[in-house]
Amino acid sequence: MNQPLVVVWLAIANGVMYTAQLFLGDRMLVHLALWPPGEHLLGSIAGREVVAAFQPLQLLSYGFLHADFVHVALNLLGLVLFGPLLERCMGSGPFLFYYLFCLVSAGACQLLLGIGDGAGAIIGASGAIYGLLAAAASLYPERRLRLLPLPVSLQLRTLALLLGGLSLLHGVLGSQAGVAHFAHLGGMAGGWLLVQYWRGRLPLRPRRWLVP
Repeated sequence: MNQPLVVVWLAIANGVMYTAQLFLGDRMLVHLALWPPGEHLLGSIAGREVVAAFQPLQLLSYGFLHADFVHVALNLLGLVLFGPLLERCMGSGPFLFYYLFCLVSAGACQLLLGIGDGAGAIIGASGAIYGLLAAAASLYPERRLRLLPLPVSLQLRTLALLLGGLSLLHGVLGSQAGVAHFAHLGGMAGGWLLVQYWRGRLPLRPRRWLVP
């Protein structure tokens, strides 16, 4: 397999959903953003109250919504940086499963640990992108990534530890209100565990699946 087709289609899906948000605005958030448990009154339209509430499908759909252009651009950059490498390693089917699994683990972690941190409804693919970074750092720890425009490069292992540590620090301290830091950590943790499971490094599955 030479072409990372899943990466291409994920990028297209994120782009299409963001474009739809530009036209439909907050109406998409009511049903597709990841809402904490309970009812959330968002206002009223034509005398009818608009109420949002948690639905299981939101654990996937929230990852295709974004707050602004910078948000979606950074996540697409992460997808392009790490996605092709991992899709070629895992195969298209397992890579798609891995990406969606990281979305779910990120959202679940934010719901469990991040309630009350000011994030409100959760949107964005950042948790899945952090999961891709965790997989790349686990499978190719010494591969280096150049941090343009800075004249430095970091090993993927170092980059993962640095970004994960910053998310943990912000999450514990409650800084950068409105950012779902525990979703970042949940994506990384869930992805790392799944990679170890597939590699046969957990007692639940002794046989190796991934080669690196």
